Amino acid sequence: MEPPVLKQALGIDVAKDSLSLCLGTLTQDLEKQFIAGSDVSNDDKGFQRMEKWLVKLSVHPQKLVVVMEATGVYHEALAVYLHEKGYTVSVMQSGRVKRYAQSLSQRSKTDALDCRMLAMLGCERKLTPWSPPDKTLRHLKALSRERSFLLKEKNVEKNRLHAIETSAYSNPKEVKRQAKRLKLVEVQLQEIEAEMKDLVDGDAALGKKIQYLESIPGISFLSAATVVGETCGFKEITSAKQLASYAGYDVVLKESGTFRGSTKISKKGNSHLRSILHMPSMTAVRVNPTLKQFYNRLKPNKAKPIIALVAVQRKLLLLMYSLYKKNEYYNPQFEKKQQEPKPLLHRIEAI
Repeated sequence: MEPPVLKQALGIDVAKDSLSLCLGTLTQDLEKQFIAGSDVSNDDKGFQRMEKWLVKLSVHPQKLVVVMEATGVYHEALAVYLHEKGYTVSVMQSGRVKRYAQSLSQRSKTDALDCRMLAMLGCERKLTPWSPPDKTLRHLKALSRERSFLLKEKNVEKNRLHAIETSAYSNPKEVKRQAKRLKLVEVQLQEIEAEMKDLVDGDAALGKKIQYLESIPGISFLSAATVVGETCGFKEITSAKQLASYAGYDVVLKESGTFRGSTKISKKGNSHLRSILHMPSMTAVRVNPTLKQFYNRLKPNKAKPIIALVAVQRKLLLLMYSLYKKNEYYNPQFEKKQQEPKPLLHRIEAI
């Protein structure tokens, strides 16, 4: 007689065109069993084949968790499909998956090993269920990504136009065509920014949330909307530490014996967040008294001023997260009150 099943996890290694499957089962005697499935295509037909395979194995739907790694956009259709079918889905960030794989001393990397490792992770850990982000926030994120791409394209086209104009063999017709291309990018940027504004104005609750973030000196509408879009309204974020790691602002220090490495941020998170916060941080250290004081205190102790500026970016992001979650406007006196010495009576009560 087989021991009762405690939990089942379906590990899926997602690629552009295919899905690798492995079903893990945790029994009552804490033994783990794994069954590898055939690869299926990453489309509706493949999703249906996967479901038939699960039915054939008599999988317990109420005890099954589907685990996959976030892979750009290639996992999204599968995650939405399974969620709509009633499955418990967990989408893991690549950093957490990598660290778990390292703990297993898994040196080789193949699709079969990766999906087995995800199945094992699902059996051993209690994972946070995933749910699709709000449609408006998904649209806002897509627009912010498009705007980010066009900003880079604008710089490329502007530099190219300058090179053509200053060339000794400049061709007037070529200059005219290049100027038209630059103008087209600028027009499209204006269209996207107007569309982002209309999208936020069409959602009263989201518009109010954006206003909370705009109340921070140095934060514009586009900066606030981009941060909210990139994090999908901080939906999967549960702590400031997690948010800093998600944005790549987590500090990494390497020391061993007498070796002392330099302290730096990991930059392994969302680069779009770090990019959009650069200009607001430069504005904040001029117009925000609290952050200006914070920046001036750090700057002399750092090898380069940019290091202190990155610390301001991190502080801005965490402040936006706090105001968004608490539904509050920025209070410039809050930090000053926190730094003020408490009355003697309060300190005695704390003791």
